[in-house]
Amino acid sequence: MANAEWEQLRETLKKPVSKEAMAEAAQAFEKWRVVKLAKGRSRPMLVSLKYKAPYPTAIELKDIPKELERNPAFFELLKKVIK
Repeated sequence: MANAEWEQLRETLKKPVSKEAMAEAAQAFEKWRVVKLAKGRSRPMLVSLKYKAPYPTAIELKDIPKELERNPAFFELLKKVIK
């Protein structure tokens, strides 16, 4: 179920920012995305209206794992969003 993957993602985001935690969160998000959106044909996006953010303000869900892995500011943002 997608709920198990979601809980795993939440747990990985509770860790402090580090390369390992960011990579683990990226993998967990990718697992959740594959399970949750397997049937859909839409291209959902995460949009942030923050001015001068150090991360993309509109990012497709398929690109979130890459951004999670490379950008600590995005990791912190997702940590706040998923709480």
